[in-house]
Amino acid sequence: MLEAAPGLMTAVVEAKREYRAASDGLQQALRYAQQLDVPLAYATNGVEIIEHNLRTGRERRVSEFAAPAVAWDEYQLLHRLQTADSGLVRQPLNRGRRNAAGEVITPRYYQAVAINRVLAAIARGDRRVLLLMATGTGKTFTAMQIVAKLRAYEAAVRPQRNYRVLYLADRDQLLSQPMRKDFTPAFGGELLNRVRGGVDTSREIYFATYQALAAGGDRDSLFEAFRPDFFDLVIVDECHRGSAEENSAWRAVLDYFADAVQLGLTATPRSDRVNSYDYFGNPVYRYTLRQGIEDGFLAPYRVRRVMLSPDAEGWEPAPGLLDRLGREVPEGVYSTRDFERVVALLARTQLAARHLSGILRRDPTARCIVFCVDTEHADEMRRALVDENPDLIATDPEWVVRIVGIEGEKERLLGDFTDPDKISPVVATTSRLLSTGVDVEDLKFVVLFRPVGSMVEFKQIIGRGTRLFPDKGKTSFEIIDYVGATVLFEDPAFDGYPTDITREVVDADGAVVRAEPVVPDGERSVTGEPLDDPSVEEPVPEFEVLDPPEAGSGRPPGRKLYVDDGDFRVVGEARLVPDVASGRLLLTEYGAWVRERIAAEGDEDTLRERWSRVPSRHALASSLEAQGIDVDSLVESAGLTDSDPLDALLQVAWNRPARTRSERVRQVRQQHAAELAAQTAEARAVLEGLLARYEEFGVTDLETTEVFRLEPLGDLGSPVDLARIFGGGDVLRAQLERVQSWLYAA
Repeated sequence: MLEAAPGLMTAVVEAKREYRAASDGLQQALRYAQQLDVPLAYATNGVEIIEHNLRTGRERRVSEFAAPAVAWDEYQLLHRLQTADSGLVRQPLNRGRRNAAGEVITPRYYQAVAINRVLAAIARGDRRVLLLMATGTGKTFTAMQIVAKLRAYEAAVRPQRNYRVLYLADRDQLLSQPMRKDFTPAFGGELLNRVRGGVDTSREIYFATYQALAAGGDRDSLFEAFRPDFFDLVIVDECHRGSAEENSAWRAVLDYFADAVQLGLTATPRSDRVNSYDYFGNPVYRYTLRQGIEDGFLAPYRVRRVMLSPDAEGWEPAPGLLDRLGREVPEGVYSTRDFERVVALLARTQLAARHLSGILRRDPTARCIVFCVDTEHADEMRRALVDENPDLIATDPEWVVRIVGIEGEKERLLGDFTDPDKISPVVATTSRLLSTGVDVEDLKFVVLFRPVGSMVEFKQIIGRGTRLFPDKGKTSFEIIDYVGATVLFEDPAFDGYPTDITREVVDADGAVVRAEPVVPDGERSVTGEPLDDPSVEEPVPEFEVLDPPEAGSGRPPGRKLYVDDGDFRVVGEARLVPDVASGRLLLTEYGAWVRERIAAEGDEDTLRERWSRVPSRHALASSLEAQGIDVDSLVESAGLTDSDPLDALLQVAWNRPARTRSERVRQVRQQHAAELAAQTAEARAVLEGLLARYEEFGVTDLETTEVFRLEPLGDLGSPVDLARIFGGGDVLRAQLERVQSWLYAA
């Protein structure tokens, strides 16, 4: 790559070996040039050079690469920059942000493109600029670098004045995280000001909620204490959440500071009620959820669509049924849109909690958000999860908590929940408070227990889980849907990662009885009527029906009904999994999808060979995990917890009978009886101890010498004592490989 300045690329070069044609690399160079937003793409074999100009479309053979000045001229022409203003784009990047190792964090390629696109738009004189970046792709880091370059440019051309910035959001969490993570490390705390009720005009970068500035839209609003031309730049985070509405309090603030450049940041600009495009114009750059997953910067997801009987079949009360408060429940068939809005079915909530607990208990430390209908429903779900997991609650009373707007300790609970270094809370039930703007880096489960009527909100909810956090083993996440909201994945407006869909039908005990493909009927609406876009406020009041009843329905217009009893069951599950190879939504049977990916790793003999050695075993497991297949979860879901993971892989891929670990050990004793008999009694006891350890706990225990400290081997002596039996530590370590080779040759 050729750079005019750090992070400002002007050309890409794809080099091939001399025996290859230079043109062999041209398509690759063009793809890179488009991604990096540069005007010139080169392909060469060291002898011949082909140049493609993306601005003019001209392709030619040249004798040398463009000089830096020529490449920069082409960049300016491509982005319609005047020479006098191009210095803004060439300002240095801020190097204040560092990772845990102390290394400077530099922009990823798409962040660099976003920075340069925004600055080019401002240099051209645009006053309203929209930047679309998927949740988890670093919008605030990108915004910080934009601010840094603008401040550096102003300091160079107008050193006598300060460049002032207002960072605007609609909730405290959207301000505290950018201030702490990005802006304070970059600029220091002295330049920053958190606007809470007073006005301090001595700072340069201000953070405020529109509620604090607008104060309900009164004439004495706080923002009027600033001059209209006080700020040079206004950044509107999550701008889809109201800034484009003409009558909103947002607009009062934006209209007052109309002289400033206004930069809107969003992951989902369009909605039924608000169109950020109308206010800000088309995005100068888009980086979508799907791109982020394909590039490896966002976590891919799996989806488990669970069908509860009242949702699948409808719920019809018995004639004359009275609710918890003694009120008669009107006759009729109630559906998902009615549950927890018109009628609260406690047994349905308990069933979902029971089913969810079965998943969460596989990893009780995996963080999970459960989205419920309202604050009351969130509390019912919390209590149901407490009842299902008394042992976990006894160990940690805050294993599951409710985090909603009315919660007295919501700030503490939210802070602990979003801190990956804190071990609890693990599970948070909520309604809308966590649907947008909250970073939970180690989140592994997103649970939908309320209809989502807005694509905007759906994308925001999904975005809660897309951040990668490999430090805690988070390379993907799972969406568990109890209400059919994930039908939005089939909507053309959703640009997320392509998925495969199957339905697993299970009996009342949760056992899979058959798997069948899901064939979409072309319907794009979600279950239930459209709800409002996500709001900072929780739905209120808690006991009122959110939608008026239909005329003639006979349903009460007032308070919610409460029915505690019910004979409900899980009637089926649909599984959606990431499809790395496809660029579109494919429908396939889940088992076939898994089989295809396991078989792609090699034939049966190759798989056995790779699994028999620790390094290649780990490489195989990592390869499958990168494709969305967790080997341990596969073993458990296949009901093969007494078998070796290799047997689970062979059964799923080639329908081979799965032996238990005990059967493998018995076969080893038969096939290697002579070798065992030839050992001394002490050596034989060690080998038998390794086999016993494998039989009870699996092969993981045989991967390190720590096994010699565990029962029953620890009872035979210290590792030093055991090494003497075999004539040295190296020979003792070799017994681990020996036993594993026996087991996988059996």
